[in-house]
Amino acid sequence: MELRHLIYFIAVAEELHFGRAARRLNISQPPLSQQIRQLEAEIGVRLFERTKRRVEITQPGLIFLEEARKIVRLSEEAVRRTIRAGKGEIGKLTIGYVGSANYSLLPPVVRGFRKRFPKVDLALMELNTSHQIEALQDGRIQIGFLRPPKGSERNGLSIEPLIRESLLAALPQSHALAGKRRLSWRMLSGEQFIMIPRQRAPGFYDQIINLCQQEGFSPDIVLEASQFHTIIGMVSAEIGITIVPSSMQAASIQGVVFRPVGRENIKTELAMAWQKKNPSPVLLQFIELARETAKTVQRHDPVAFAPGR
Repeated sequence: MELRHLIYFIAVAEELHFGRAARRLNISQPPLSQQIRQLEAEIGVRLFERTKRRVEITQPGLIFLEEARKIVRLSEEAVRRTIRAGKGEIGKLTIGYVGSANYSLLPPVVRGFRKRFPKVDLALMELNTSHQIEALQDGRIQIGFLRPPKGSERNGLSIEPLIRESLLAALPQSHALAGKRRLSWRMLSGEQFIMIPRQRAPGFYDQIINLCQQEGFSPDIVLEASQFHTIIGMVSAEIGITIVPSSMQAASIQGVVFRPVGRENIKTELAMAWQKKNPSPVLLQFIELARETAKTVQRHDPVAFAPGR
């Protein structure tokens, strides 16, 4: 039994006339009659009572009609879902992200993707950069928003920068430098720093260390914490200062002020990463939308991406 047998049977059952059913199916009547006889012979049940004047469906035929319609509907739905999956319109995507992405690019990307592809299931996992690289390699996430260290591409990943953010110093409100409009790196040489551990964010960590060393000092790191919002909380408690991407101004923690530091052309990059060999249509759709959104965010969000206030 093939799917076409069911389609032929349904047409005859609904028309109760072999000639009309044949025209509906765009075939001639003799092959249609032959296909229905083959179907009856295969299942061993008479589906139609035929006379010269009319065709009637049998009681077993009515039961078979109900089931045949279900099978055809399921096959049509399978085709529709397969086509949509091929276009990236349905499926599942697990996204990793560093905490700072939640204050800049991640929300508009997720919002835009859900609006465009509501049938795709999205799952979010907050992971530092190092853990994201591991999760991408073992397939626990399909795409990540991170601040990649040099050489990340050697892990079989595609790395694409999305937005470039200015660097800000986060200071306790009572700090002596809080009244300055812009700071130089040398002004921070005697300060106590709170930093994200290098193993969690090697690219960002190395950038800050290098910028300090270019001014002739190594930062005095008195405390490390795994997330930017935790670090800013420690700044509020007057434990030390820190350096953050400009989008972290949106954290709005009481008792903390943000000041631009160094030259305006020094930026930190937020990138997306994915496995080079991942052929997922859903992933490709997400990547394209992230690119579109990043251009809009970079162009229209002066709070997060201005040189500083």
